[in-house]
Amino acid sequence: MAVAVDFRVYQPADSREDLLRKVNEAPAKHAEAVLAAYEVLEKLHEKDVLNLMTGLLGAKDTVVDHVADLVSSREMVNLLRLSLLAGNLLKDINPDDLHGVLKEAEGEPPSLFQIVRRMTSKNARRAMGAAGGLLNVFGAALGKKNS
Repeated sequence: MAVAVDFRVYQPADSREDLLRKVNEAPAKHAEAVLAAYEVLEKLHEKDVLNLMTGLLGAKDTVVDHVADLVSSREMVNLLRLSLLAGNLLKDINPDDLHGVLKEAEGEPPSLFQIVRRMTSKNARRAMGAAGGLLNVFGAALGKKNS
């Protein structure tokens, strides 16, 4: 047969009183964390970070407008696109292969024949073609800058 469960009333029933009780208990319960927070706050005050944040919050519309102008500029869009391209290229490089190549480079230098043989591989030709294309792109950019 089932046993009846006692009805419990949680005290205090008012959520504000419960919050006030928790706030009053917090300093004793979390004394170490409160002291650490005061220490961080003091360091932020010493370095004038709090004043900077107050100024930024006071001039929020101006700051947001300047940041939006900066982020939407052509240079930032190009920088973001180039970063994404570089990231996509780097994620495809096998770190173990790169480590092996760098470890091998620390030893005896390869002969001229070994270098030529490496450079005639399909992957090396692909990389040299890309490097030549990059040189053309950089050269065009330098030509625009000088003129």
